[in-house]
Amino acid sequence: MIEPALPVKSVNPLRTVRPAKTDETVNPEVGLASRAIRNLDWDLLWEKFGIATVLAFVWILAALATPRFANLDNLASVLRQSAFVGVAAVGMTIAIIAGTFDLSVGSTQALSAWTAVAIAPYFGALPAFIAAVAVGGTIGLLNGSLVVLVRIPAFIATLGTMFLISGLTFILTNGQTARFNGKDFVWWGNGLIGNIPVPFILFLFCAAIGAFILHRTSFGRYVFTIGSNARAAYVAGVPVGRTILFVFVVVGLFTGLGAALLGSRLYSAGPGLEPGFELNIIATVVLGGTRLAGGRGSMFGTVAAAILFATLSNVLNLNHVDAFVQRVAVGLVLLLALSVEGVRQRLVERWNRRQRPSS
Repeated sequence: MIEPALPVKSVNPLRTVRPAKTDETVNPEVGLASRAIRNLDWDLLWEKFGIATVLAFVWILAALATPRFANLDNLASVLRQSAFVGVAAVGMTIAIIAGTFDLSVGSTQALSAWTAVAIAPYFGALPAFIAAVAVGGTIGLLNGSLVVLVRIPAFIATLGTMFLISGLTFILTNGQTARFNGKDFVWWGNGLIGNIPVPFILFLFCAAIGAFILHRTSFGRYVFTIGSNARAAYVAGVPVGRTILFVFVVVGLFTGLGAALLGSRLYSAGPGLEPGFELNIIATVVLGGTRLAGGRGSMFGTVAAAILFATLSNVLNLNHVDAFVQRVAVGLVLLLALSVEGVRQRLVERWNRRQRPSS
């Protein structure tokens, strides 16, 4: 006996079935975070929230162990100190996400800061800052041209310009330090708006600009794509060379601004302003969750990492730790920061192996 056919429900081919609204469709960022929690994606959770959690824990410990740390003036000092590395780290975050980096930022900082301090007495604070940013952008353009047009690897190109700019700074300055303590100029590095330091406000503004560039512009999408797979990006029609060139310019612009702020803070600038500045910046970016291999990164993490480094330095000073011991401590933190990516990758691989169903 043949079974009667079941009635078939008619479907209107013109009708569009809309997916139900979820956290991921309404707000991709919330969806990303919730998906990470559901899937226990510890790698993604660390990238987004890890360093901020560590910073909060360190602040609580510092407040309990060193009562002077929680003083409003001291907290303002911590935030101010974080800005000088942090502003330059905004540009470096974009570079490392793109799969490259710039070793010449230390030399760029010295020349840009000297330019700002030397120009300020004659033309005022604003032209001095503009000149410093222009110097940084020019050096970034030089680095980008060497990498893109001459096709020198970024490590070699920026290492060469590091020595080149350092020597040029000594020649231009004759080894002398420029000094200026004009009120309008000094305010940018030392002033307060309410209880918040001006440099820190500028740091947050720069970080917001960096986040907007990365997540709301085609240039930012190109940066992530190139950092993930440069060859695939090229095949897909992404202007790889032009994007990398602009990345180095962006690094130089932010470095120049951070340098001008530091010159304003110190009332002076000269050759060899901050030895090891480039390593501090790279360590800050990597500790903030940006992958050294490129393709993924967090501007929020960079901000938290910059504050964390300033906090550690501040706590050591408050406890009168010897300067040489401080250098050892900072060196250990730098090593930890630069090894975070490798350790994190191993943990992720181990977790994935455990989650993989056995055959």
